[in-house]
Amino acid sequence: MSSVINKKSHYKTISRTCYTANTVYLILHVFYLVLFLICQYTALAIVTGVIIGLDILFYFLIKHRKYYLYALCCGNQFFAYIITATLMVGFQAAFHFYIIGLCVVSFFTSYFSKNKSMKGSLVWVGLSLAIYLTLFLVCEFNKPFYAIDKWLEITLFTTHAIMVFVFIAAYLMVFIRYALSLESKIINESRTDELTQISNRYGLFDYYDEQEDKSSLVLALFDIDDFKNINDKYGHVTGDYVLKTVAELASKTLEDCFVCRFGGEEFVIMMHDSKENPFFDRLEGLRKTIENETFEFEGSKIRLTMTIGALKFKDSLTLDQWVERADEKMYQGKKSGKNKTVI
Repeated sequence: MSSVINKKSHYKTISRTCYTANTVYLILHVFYLVLFLICQYTALAIVTGVIIGLDILFYFLIKHRKYYLYALCCGNQFFAYIITATLMVGFQAAFHFYIIGLCVVSFFTSYFSKNKSMKGSLVWVGLSLAIYLTLFLVCEFNKPFYAIDKWLEITLFTTHAIMVFVFIAAYLMVFIRYALSLESKIINESRTDELTQISNRYGLFDYYDEQEDKSSLVLALFDIDDFKNINDKYGHVTGDYVLKTVAELASKTLEDCFVCRFGGEEFVIMMHDSKENPFFDRLEGLRKTIENETFEFEGSKIRLTMTIGALKFKDSLTLDQWVERADEKMYQGKKSGKNKTVI
């Protein structure tokens, strides 16, 4: 289930980025078209019109999730336009700035591709450098097709400087947000027990560290009495069902407490004790709930009990020692007949 959600999030990020980027490119090219029509640069206006047509067609690729093909076509289209525009209006118009921005985009695209290979991006960077230097040298020794006015030169240079910085910042921001989202999911999954979907022992350590006032904390350790017999008699699938159901009942009965699966059939509860809500009464309530529950699975009806060992917080104890002491209390309960809460 988690992998399905991650995949949906992955494609959602790519789709949003592609739609947004393509819309920005379309608006940018329309802006160029207006400028070139005003300046009567007919040849460049025609080329820009063709590019706008391609931008519109690219929405079809994005809609059908052809993201890699879109990135490839869009990148090559941009390269062709940069080269053409630079040769026509000169290096000083700064169309070449986009070549730097496209290098960042190429790595972004590689990360979100299926194989996540960086080879294509490195080839792209090498090609970009070669084209950049070639354009510079060609423009140094050859006059542009159009001798542009100073106001247009300043307009184009400023526009390109702003757009490239925005491109780089935007793509990096999307990447970082996605990376942080994945990091959060990984941390959450590493703190969640796969079977019962409640916290695991690592989640317990996190919860303990987050508690500023530990003076009223109580730690209880419980396990299912004779759980091995359930596995032996009914099978491990039934045993898994029992564990999941116990976890659900414990979380529901003690909904304001921290409940985690510590390992095997052992669970840990951490709660705050108060005069209004004595921890012993609450733990006994959970024990009786489990005792009175009939676990039905694939035609089998199972009754079970559990033994609880609980201990209030002491400054001298580490969390590991605290769990160990609670385990000793639980073991006392096991030796003295099971199905009881020992404090």
